[in-house]
Amino acid sequence: MKKIFLFVLCSVAAMSVSTSCRFAREDNPGDTVAANEFDPTIGQKAKSLHASADTSAMNSTVDSTDIFFVGDGSTKQQLQLVSYPSKRDTTVFSKARHIKVQGNADFGHVVRVDFYRLSSGDSIVKTVEEITL
Repeated sequence: MKKIFLFVLCSVAAMSVSTSCRFAREDNPGDTVAANEFDPTIGQKAKSLHASADTSAMNSTVDSTDIFFVGDGSTKQQLQLVSYPSKRDTTVFSKARHIKVQGNADFGHVVRVDFYRLSSGDSIVKTVEEITL
């Protein structure tokens, strides 16, 4: 009888130990805590400097209509174009069957693009010319 009681007691203890950790709260702080959580003055200075610099830069930036950066999302069938010089807007265009490329049209290069307008109103890229700045 004593052996059965010890066996039941040990099995209950083993089950409670193995399941108690499952419901424990997960605490994984990592290194993602911002510096302004520890020193609030850092956050206030950064916000005031960042806000004043960004608004003046945004207002004075004028994007060109036919000059773009070639984006990383470009594939064999589609060309991702990122606005130049602000890099704020991204568009994806289909390529024509035979596209003329002058210069290097790799990712990140500045290019001038010429479009062909379809009767349906869509535009496809027909020529890409690298611009050296």
